[in-house]
Amino acid sequence: MILFEAIGTLTSLGRAFLAWLAVLAAAATIVLLAGTALGAWAVRGLWRHVVRPSWAHGRLHARIIARTRVRASQGRTEPHGPRSHR
Repeated sequence: MILFEAIGTLTSLGRAFLAWLAVLAAAATIVLLAGTALGAWAVRGLWRHVVRPSWAHGRLHARIIARTRVRASQGRTEPHGPRSHR
C-alpha cells in the first residue's frame, strides 16, 4: 500500500515538474523573442538616424566628385596620333 502511494506521489511530482518546465520554456521563449524584437528596433533606429545620414552624405560627396571628374574629362583634349615635333 505504501509502495503504491510512493509511486503515485513520484508520478504526480514528475508531472508537476514537467508542467513547470513547459511553463518556464514558454516564458523563456517569450523573453527571447521580445529581446530580439527590441534589439531589431534599436538597430533600425540607429540605422535611420545615425548610419544612413552619414552614408547618404558620403554618397552625395562622391557624386559631386564624380560630376567634377566627368566635366573635366569632357573638356578639349589634344588630337590623337603621332605628335609633331616643332
